[in-house]
Amino acid sequence: MITMKNSLFILFIISTIIVVNSQGTCRFAPSFTLQEIISSSNQSFIDNVLFWEGNFHSNQVGVNYKCGYTYDGHALNYTTGELAQPLHEFSAPSKESIHLGMLALALNEWVNEEAENYRAINFFHQNITRTNEEQNEIPYSGNSNFDNVITILYRKINTYNQFNQRYPGFGGFHPWVSVNDSGLFLLDGWTDQVPGLDNGEMIWGLYAVYNLLTTEQTFIENYPTLGILYEKYFQLLVDNAMMIFYQPSGYISAVVTINDVYATPTPNNYQSPSGLLNDPYEGELLVVFMDLFCQWPSEEARDQIWINKRELLQSVEFDTTTNGTITVQRGWWFSSHEQWKYLMLPYQEIEINQRVFRNGERARTWFSSINQYPGLFASVTNISEPNQNNGYVSATGISEIAFQQQLTNALVTPYGSFPLFLIDDQPSLGLSWYYTMLIGPSMQNQFGSTESVNIIGTEIAPVITWDSKITTVLSMLGGISNINLQFLKSNGLFERFSTVIDREWSLAFPNLNGENLPFMYPTQDVTIPKILNDFTNCS
Repeated sequence: MITMKNSLFILFIISTIIVVNSQGTCRFAPSFTLQEIISSSNQSFIDNVLFWEGNFHSNQVGVNYKCGYTYDGHALNYTTGELAQPLHEFSAPSKESIHLGMLALALNEWVNEEAENYRAINFFHQNITRTNEEQNEIPYSGNSNFDNVITILYRKINTYNQFNQRYPGFGGFHPWVSVNDSGLFLLDGWTDQVPGLDNGEMIWGLYAVYNLLTTEQTFIENYPTLGILYEKYFQLLVDNAMMIFYQPSGYISAVVTINDVYATPTPNNYQSPSGLLNDPYEGELLVVFMDLFCQWPSEEARDQIWINKRELLQSVEFDTTTNGTITVQRGWWFSSHEQWKYLMLPYQEIEINQRVFRNGERARTWFSSINQYPGLFASVTNISEPNQNNGYVSATGISEIAFQQQLTNALVTPYGSFPLFLIDDQPSLGLSWYYTMLIGPSMQNQFGSTESVNIIGTEIAPVITWDSKITTVLSMLGGISNINLQFLKSNGLFERFSTVIDREWSLAFPNLNGENLPFMYPTQDVTIPKILNDFTNCS
């Protein structure tokens, strides 16, 4: 039986296909002008982005369908843009963070939007075939894309639990892992270590997913065990976080060594913490999680972790050269990657933090505008000539307002724009910078955007990854901070979060310069030269 909701969905799918086919190719960006991107609603452009980026959510590309876990990404042929060896048969909880975020947005749309407004749900348009057992146990929704969401959620949590049973010493936290059809296995270099930063990112995706599944009646009725499984896994992390990551001196460990990965978690199984999560960037996500959910020896101990973090929360002035200075939070490299936490948590609900965030993104756009860079900067796979691999370049950003010096500003990446999408009163800002990089040579392929390109248009990084692609998609759709805001409030946790963030940022930023300056938009005369050809299967 076709319901009204299903009828609307069918009409929407037809209209989406028409939009995509009217572009004729995955190389749709040149069909738009920069002025159109800046001045119009841009929904057709965004729908195209979601469709082609959704192809990355394919089996043996960005995801292993059998176990439901992400792959880091996949290499591309430098000339054609087709898939090439190798598949990145490894992943990390940071990739899971983005995947869970997109899944949470899809769940949220299912209960709050009509079919014609589906965006996250339609990202999951690549079909996932259910097993006979799944067909018998998991009810169909009437929407094939949403069925893909539910199928992958079941398989994912089963893989999480299987990993915990196989390697209980990790306490439910994930290291970088090898991924195959049978699940997760230990990866060289991470066989006995667990990272705090990546797990902090993943945790907030888990939080959004489990709360949606356990509070919305339609999910409780149709998938009664699914939310419980995710909630139990979240609680497992709550139970073990202090034992694994907390240092009594008042710090959270960045990486912890595990004596026996096959042993049940006990305090003496963890040692040699390497580095500290005392940064005010994405590493803070684990700190917030532990502050809000874990049992602390005392309130003084709970507050000490924030006191010990103050050294790296610094105010610094960005010089516009002609219009005074902009007060910003000093970055590590001032890479856009450092703003990951704004995708996950409602920092912008705290006024002083939002003002600092906006000033940072204001400076990011001024830096590229002043220097006539045709794009923005974030830690990313380096560009290379064909058949070469120049590795990963972390040190790219803005040296003048960072702790560390940059190695290069010679390459840009589309995901450098993702924080700009989170500035609500500038609806075209992120998209205009994203577009400026997307129209660079070979920067679109059958799976959406390409990793990076140099600013002279001669070389790319022929690879596709979660970090460089789906962070931006998640940001285009608003991230999951509003979902997590809802549940932090209903669970009585937002007041503590708000109090701490307001206190710390107010201490570090008594004055802010440059708030009256506009955000800078890209211009038509600063573009990436078309020296390299487009991919032959996307031109």
